[in-house]
Amino acid sequence: MKKNTPRIFIELSLKINKIVILSISESHYIINVLRMNINDILEVFNNTNYIFLSKIFNIHKKTVTILIFQKEYKNVESALDIHLGQVISKNEKMDFTIQKSIELGVNIITPLFSEKCNLKKNFKRISKKMIHWKKIAIAACQQCKRNIIPKIEEPISLHSWCKKYQINVTKVVFHPKSILKIQSLKKSIKKIRILIGSEKGFSDNEIEKITNDGFISLSLGPRILRTETASITAISILQYRLGDLK
Repeated sequence: MKKNTPRIFIELSLKINKIVILSISESHYIINVLRMNINDILEVFNNTNYIFLSKIFNIHKKTVTILIFQKEYKNVESALDIHLGQVISKNEKMDFTIQKSIELGVNIITPLFSEKCNLKKNFKRISKKMIHWKKIAIAACQQCKRNIIPKIEEPISLHSWCKKYQINVTKVVFHPKSILKIQSLKKSIKKIRILIGSEKGFSDNEIEKITNDGFISLSLGPRILRTETASITAISILQYRLGDLK
């Protein structure tokens, strides 16, 4: 298999010798974007730690049919379980945060509402955002060769998320006024929840409640980072210190 073999995500149970008729959108991507032809090889992943090599079996009008011919176990997940609580930022910034945090190995992303959040609690708008964010998650996995799609949870309030209790989980909030650094965290940590604010940060009242809920306040250095920069920087350092970016 070539290193640049095109990849697509299919939300189906797959096995060797199975013939799969792809959806209209998947077929469009293969025909019009990738410009693939009959007998071309495709890598398929389906939210398991397996990849399925397939051959384009048939192209009829706007529909592509593939044949699965090989199955390989391929686990590229980090041993560090990261749950990102991200206060919702403006459109492109939130998209960028989701995309890059997934490339860096985040397991779960929960969009959060805060006092300074840029998205109001509108059901229709949030539903559209969820569909959009999940598409970004799939595309990110397609590109970075992750085979497990990280979960994007329904947006909830900042304090509801902070109060959720989990066993053996380290909880961290990044705040420019903090004195402690990431280096102060124990190297034995395997599960961590990290909290990143919006462009306007957290209010003093929010920080007080967050720390009262058991979050360790850490600094990312002397400079004030944009929200999307803060997320990527924090995850990168955590993966280097505790995960698989060695």
